[in-house]
Amino acid sequence: MRKAVIPVLLVLSFYSNAQERKAADTTKTTDIQEVVVTSLGIKRQARSLTYSSQQIGGDELTEVKTPNLLNSINGKVSNVQINRTNGVGSSVRVIMRGNKSVSNSQPLYVIDGIPIINGTGKSTDISQYANMPDPGDVLSSINPDDIESINFLKGASASALYGSAGGNGAILITTRKGKLGKSSITYSTSLTVERAYSLPKLQHSYLSYDPSVPKQAPGDNIESWGAKGASRDYLKDFLQTGTTWVNSLSFQSGNEKSTNYFSIGNTTNKGVIPMSYFDQYNISFRNSSKFLDDKLTLDANFIGSLQDSKNRQTPGASFSPLTSLYWLPRGVDFDQYGPDNYSYLNKSRLLPAQNWWEIKPDGTFKGNPETQNPYWILNRNVVTVKNKNAYSAVTLSYEINPWLTARVRGNYSWNSSDSQRDISAFSAPSLLAGGENGRILKNVYENSSTYGDVLLIGSPKLSESISLDFTVGGSVNSTNNKVAQVDNAYLANPNLFTLNNLQWNVERSPGDGYHNIYWNLKKQVRSVFASASVGYKNMFYIDMTFRNDWDSTLSLTGRSGFDYESIGANAILTSVFKLPEVFNFWKVRASYATVGLGLPANLSNAMNEYYKAYSYGVDAGTIVYPKSSFVTDPRYKELFPKPELNKTFEAGTELRMLGNRLNFDITYYNSNATNQLLETTISSNLGGLPSGSYYINAGKIQNTGFESSLSYKIFDGEKFGWTATLNASANKNKIVELFPSSLSIPQDQLFSLTGGGEFTKLRLGGSFGDLYGIKFQRDDQGRILVDENGVPLATTGTPGYLGNPNPKFILGFSNSFNIGKLGFSFLIDGKFGGQVLSLTEKANDLYGVSQATADARDAGGVSIPNAVYAPGTPLAGQAYNGVTDAKAYYKRTGGAGGIGTGIDEAYMYSATTVRLRQASVSYTFDINAKYMRNATLSLVGTNLFFFYKKAPFDPEQVSGNTPGGVGVDSFGLPVTRSIGLSLKANF
Repeated sequence: MRKAVIPVLLVLSFYSNAQERKAADTTKTTDIQEVVVTSLGIKRQARSLTYSSQQIGGDELTEVKTPNLLNSINGKVSNVQINRTNGVGSSVRVIMRGNKSVSNSQPLYVIDGIPIINGTGKSTDISQYANMPDPGDVLSSINPDDIESINFLKGASASALYGSAGGNGAILITTRKGKLGKSSITYSTSLTVERAYSLPKLQHSYLSYDPSVPKQAPGDNIESWGAKGASRDYLKDFLQTGTTWVNSLSFQSGNEKSTNYFSIGNTTNKGVIPMSYFDQYNISFRNSSKFLDDKLTLDANFIGSLQDSKNRQTPGASFSPLTSLYWLPRGVDFDQYGPDNYSYLNKSRLLPAQNWWEIKPDGTFKGNPETQNPYWILNRNVVTVKNKNAYSAVTLSYEINPWLTARVRGNYSWNSSDSQRDISAFSAPSLLAGGENGRILKNVYENSSTYGDVLLIGSPKLSESISLDFTVGGSVNSTNNKVAQVDNAYLANPNLFTLNNLQWNVERSPGDGYHNIYWNLKKQVRSVFASASVGYKNMFYIDMTFRNDWDSTLSLTGRSGFDYESIGANAILTSVFKLPEVFNFWKVRASYATVGLGLPANLSNAMNEYYKAYSYGVDAGTIVYPKSSFVTDPRYKELFPKPELNKTFEAGTELRMLGNRLNFDITYYNSNATNQLLETTISSNLGGLPSGSYYINAGKIQNTGFESSLSYKIFDGEKFGWTATLNASANKNKIVELFPSSLSIPQDQLFSLTGGGEFTKLRLGGSFGDLYGIKFQRDDQGRILVDENGVPLATTGTPGYLGNPNPKFILGFSNSFNIGKLGFSFLIDGKFGGQVLSLTEKANDLYGVSQATADARDAGGVSIPNAVYAPGTPLAGQAYNGVTDAKAYYKRTGGAGGIGTGIDEAYMYSATTVRLRQASVSYTFDINAKYMRNATLSLVGTNLFFFYKKAPFDPEQVSGNTPGGVGVDSFGLPVTRSIGLSLKANF
């Protein structure tokens, strides 16, 4: 196909006549002649597309506002799985059609046809000892009021023209521009209040001590396995009502020669955790002007934002104020450690010292798992995140003739994230990492991208029957990532958290409390591409694309680039056959595509001895050698690094009936992503290949499934309207291959995922995101084994399979009504299937603070169904029908030290949820005054309640925005319900 596409384009472009112009642009999805934005910002008639895409308008994003616009998409687009991290401003994880890569499964983001980097700072890990929060991303900083529409290109066929960056699909964001006619001003404001709900179920009926025993007192230890007795629930008093205030003001004007759009916005949030806040400021400008008799068009835009947050919540127990309250020994009076009494002046050092039940009079901790005063964490372990984002783009288009346009485009995208945690003296010793004057943790990430391309876009009319749309072009995309990480527990002056107060003349190796890392990674991809769409009598269309990327990450690997192609076809059955009038439009389509993916930047330096030093790092003056290297022995060429390859087939149909009131779209797809970049250890010499740790391109991840969308305008009148929409999708993921059979690596070996902590692994025959951990010991009949005391036994050795957190089926059901100027809408969505793990419940059980432990004590113990005595016990093999002591049971199953402690299987829960995602009631006032046209007042709500949820947390929330960051609750932020008012006024 590579040899065929370009010559066809050139020949047809020089021997063609002008083609009639296309229909007017629109973001609606009910017009058969609609024009939609596709790859590279090219507009095409929707009827000619040979692949699935789904578009939503900007009004759907702002009907019920959320600070991150992608959170507003949940349930509205089929087969798009969205997971949020902790709190306002945090990043969002978006997966379309399943996880495809161990490196990155998130889609490419495109603004007005030009790709951007959705750069973030350092992603947090799934760990009880995580020390920094999720820093957010670029998409979280975009003002939803600036969005005209978003188009989701879910498959490789749809996004193939974007090359390797679009291998996981693409999300095309079209921003607003000024409109012809009278100038206008729009002001919108939204004020919502948030309350935490679906909190962990905690007990307050058993104490941490026995008042009848002399010398026992509250706070002797962290566990609450004491006598019966009432205690106060301080958690609900600690959590506050949060508020989010979003304001946006836009100006637009335009005439036949030029249009302008300008907006400013602000988001202010006070979180449900005391002393946590988030501020964001947005600015956006777009100008579109015509010159030279309207042949030359200039389109320029700028988007910028500033974010400033304090005490954004960090996963894990170390810096969570909530765990200190979860685990507060029952009977301890928390009021004596409140916001005005969390510290006192240490007279020997004249420094603030921590006031907490865990601390002895001499200032040392009692030796329990170290918890801290929640108010000390918020005031003396403060974490701040400051993000800056800027995006600018310019497009010049020149109409050579009515059917041929030349276009030159470029953009510059820049973002920085500066996160810092200040740990004061007298904090928990494990957090101070040996320091006495405090500790500073600082991550600074700076990402920039420069993109430019040249396009030749044509729509010649070959004949009355045959049409052609083609694109030929080339692009250059350069990215630069600068990273600085500082961790220093050797402050010269106590509690002075500045870089020039850090001491680096310490004789020790890098480790906790002593890191100073900097690196600068650059990458460039040069590309040529072409596409052609040939139509016959508006009945049949054939699409072809070709692209070749020369990727700098493949240098020194023996290859410099890779190419990939796509082909698709469709047939408009309503034009081919004479169907009953009830059918307004019916299309069938199919496509096939291959898309590649390069290596991480700088990794290939390890292929050459001369350049290998460039892959070394320096940490606090110590050289850090790469953990792994590539295979360079010519006898193992099949193991040499190469780009990932994703081969995708999809087929579907689109149907519109009953005067375009009923719309239905369904797609089946099958994708196979091969050459995954795996890091593995070869423990023994393999045919001359030395033992060691290697990067190997191997593995095959398969995704199959369907996605569908059904929309019906049940009533379509001005006095009464009712539209119902149903989105449904299912995906099946399978690890078909992991390591090459030529390597002596056990095929059942577990492979860890980035950010997956200890629980998320890949295994041959399994699925992406599988969770592994400690299970109940069972006999060959599946019965749980218990010891002579009836306490269950735990497995040892290799972790066992626990479950997979990804839903098997996703459903979104929305309804919108209008009665004159009164509007009402709601969205229900459900995610069905999957299992998730709660480390929170596991620790709460260990310490006897969960409601389950109190219920068990009230019941006289724990009944273990289908259990037998273990071999080696006096009653080996006999059924166990007794009741196990509650403390003994939960001390065995519970745990607070990660994998290897407790029994993880006991804390797996169904991930199925059905919730009322959002609802709104609005009324539009037609004012028609001199300066004001109309205003809309709305009552809005998000995350209102669950119709069904079995897990003790929201399975949709993830600990980190990483491939392995799903399905494990590590002391995350509770679910919040938002209710408020919004106003939109047009002047």
